[in-house]
Amino acid sequence: MHSIGLDFGTTNSVACRVGEGGDVETVSFERPEGPEGIFPSLLTFWQEESGRGRAQTLVEGGQWAIDAYRETEPDCRFLKSIKTFAGNPHFSSTLVYGAQYDFQALMRAFLSSMRAHGAADGAWDTKRIVIGRPIRFAGLNADDDLALKRYGAALKALGFTEMQTVFEPLAAAYYFVRDLTEAANVFVADLGGGTSDFSIIRLERRGGRLALEPLASRGNDIAGDRFDYRMIDKIVAPALGKGSDYDSLGKRLPFPTTYYNRLARWNEIYTLRIGKIHREIADLKRYSYAPDRIEKFLRFIDSEAAVDLHAAISRTKRDLSLQDSARFHLGFDGEAIDADVTRAEFDGWIERDMLKLDALADQTLAEAGLAAKDIDIVFLTGGTSFVPAVRALFEHRFGGAVIQSSDQLVSIAKGLALIGQDAESAAMMTDRVVSLAD
Repeated sequence: MHSIGLDFGTTNSVACRVGEGGDVETVSFERPEGPEGIFPSLLTFWQEESGRGRAQTLVEGGQWAIDAYRETEPDCRFLKSIKTFAGNPHFSSTLVYGAQYDFQALMRAFLSSMRAHGAADGAWDTKRIVIGRPIRFAGLNADDDLALKRYGAALKALGFTEMQTVFEPLAAAYYFVRDLTEAANVFVADLGGGTSDFSIIRLERRGGRLALEPLASRGNDIAGDRFDYRMIDKIVAPALGKGSDYDSLGKRLPFPTTYYNRLARWNEIYTLRIGKIHREIADLKRYSYAPDRIEKFLRFIDSEAAVDLHAAISRTKRDLSLQDSARFHLGFDGEAIDADVTRAEFDGWIERDMLKLDALADQTLAEAGLAAKDIDIVFLTGGTSFVPAVRALFEHRFGGAVIQSSDQLVSIAKGLALIGQDAESAAMMTDRVVSLAD
């Protein structure tokens, strides 16, 4: 049953397999600074001359995407959070150097780069893959069946003949509870970049084997990307002119916010450079009551600072997870956006999102027919679980339970790998098995 477990994430991706000794091994990616087990879910496309004056489009993923971006910007396309468009029925493709890339092509390009850079130990030498999926794919009116159909098409093109899908929080739960010996009701919260998925599982030992009975599963799209947007909206966008006014035939009107909404969406941020939109902003600058801030916005657009924006937000969130205040800094084209941010301010920005996560916990408990006091253990996984306000929510709600978190970035992939090696557990935990063979 040799297979690979893949956590294809919105922010980061991880691959694991079970070694010959039965231990779970994380696929390693060799970098100059040392081996890494996390492969950021990023893509960079660029072009190089290939002879006869023809341009060849090249693509890299993960940390190599960041390297390529820094070497080629502004003449490149940088994409992030592609998973959020998996189930979007309105997303057909995006244009990259004159070629249309649908979701399958983007996923294939990303996984090809991931496989190429993590091929040293032969982990990918299999036709069978166990891949995680969210309870609910991100986006308004997202179509789960469409997302999984797109997953299958991308994986088939990479040579896989069987795709087994498992709900991500169930995979994390399987990894977390494999060593527990007593019966327990377990609440698993998988808080990622694009979605938050909650599951409740009844754990028992039957005949010396671990038995997991899923009781409830709920999900929504309140996650790390939404928190990122709050920071962009409160710090970055105002520095670039959001909230300012312009003169329109003697009337004072607010500067259009539609331009700033694009800053948080990878498939739209590059469109700010397209001639028509860029000209609109430049034209409105002439009538702006804050021309310096609009000029700063134009410089940001021209500098292609998307990856630097992503890095600045990630750095600030990380610092706020460790201390009560942090310094946000984003430099571009001789300009800079600097702001001191307190944890209390950030908590206020995401308060409405936290209320929705709290409501999701209520819905999950109701589906399982349990109360908070009936939960024995809470496992927090996913990168967004590092946010102090998130942990505080669960500590307050489940005061009588044991709150645990470890291996937040790799637990799902490890669980997927383990499930792939255990037919009985696979039967309990699997969402579906799809043959990709012709």
